[in-house]
Amino acid sequence: MEEFLRKKTVNLFERDQNKLDDAFKDQSPDITAPEKLEKVEIIQNDDGTYSKKSEEVDSKLYDDNVVGQVEGEIKQDSETLQEFCRDVDKKIISFNEKINAKKQEIVALTAEATERNCWPGIAYTSIGGERGGFSTPFGFSTSFSVIEDREAVEIYTKMAGPGLDYGADNPFDPTKIITLNSSNAGFGHENNRDNGRTLSSDSVTEISADDYNVGGSGDPEDDYLTSFESSANLGAGRDDISTDSADHLGPRFVGSAGTIYDYYYAGVGESPDASNTSLTGSAGASRCVEIINQINTLASEINTLRSERDAAVGGGDRADLNVVKEKKMEKELQNWGANNVRAKQTQRKTSNNSVITAVNNLSSL
Repeated sequence: MEEFLRKKTVNLFERDQNKLDDAFKDQSPDITAPEKLEKVEIIQNDDGTYSKKSEEVDSKLYDDNVVGQVEGEIKQDSETLQEFCRDVDKKIISFNEKINAKKQEIVALTAEATERNCWPGIAYTSIGGERGGFSTPFGFSTSFSVIEDREAVEIYTKMAGPGLDYGADNPFDPTKIITLNSSNAGFGHENNRDNGRTLSSDSVTEISADDYNVGGSGDPEDDYLTSFESSANLGAGRDDISTDSADHLGPRFVGSAGTIYDYYYAGVGESPDASNTSLTGSAGASRCVEIINQINTLASEINTLRSERDAAVGGGDRADLNVVKEKKMEKELQNWGANNVRAKQTQRKTSNNSVITAVNNLSSL
């Protein structure tokens, strides 16, 4: 390859590099826009003469320094709003941690009730009341999944937050629903309360992926989401445990299993249906009643904490918080835009360096 052609090609990209280097330099470093100007007004007097009236006014002229100042203000404004929202988000996190700790207690109490075989529980098959191997023992209890209380946050992950990327092509992609935690507190443009199930009569969650157009496969009129993080399942819960001590005593008939044999309940703590046999009879029955009473008390305490949480952050709809977060998002977008230009400059310079190396490699062949 001719040397002049190699140089001509390399010079093309080096010239481009020089322009990129100068893109954000002060073009008039020795010239500063005046902060004040003299405003002069010529006034005709009554005797026909003229006089001059002057006053000092703001110039409203700007030099290159103003760009950095404005960008700095935008960044500071977004960080101030993030800090404000973070303080509110942390209150929500604190309440939800207390709520979910009580839900974990319900899960633990449920496990204990099942291990003790509190009624309703496992019943054996029998003819005439005697235990027999006529059929597999039948479980009469009903459990459900206890779901965490959480705060669902809609966030443009590339625009601000732990996933901030000034070099991204689109600050709005991906758009996600994530669970609020200490690392993403203060970020996101919309909060949604998402109370999970405590008792069997509760809704599983307050929001679900079906509420959004996840992946663009749903109604185009719905909010578009790249992904939806679901609530956590904390474990099995039960609220069907009898509050009548007599129900936990046995053996007793609890139902027909067909025309040949019946179901009998051996009683709380009785092996092999119970894996925890530490309490039987009236003592075991009292513990079963105590368990369901504790579960109901915990559910009531959870409702109280929810009310306190919502009151502390302006209501269950998070309306006031979301007004602030929406304005915060505008500042974050402005900050992202200013830094994206610089990031793209760096990317282009890196790309040019690669091209120059490639040209030199080809020229040596």
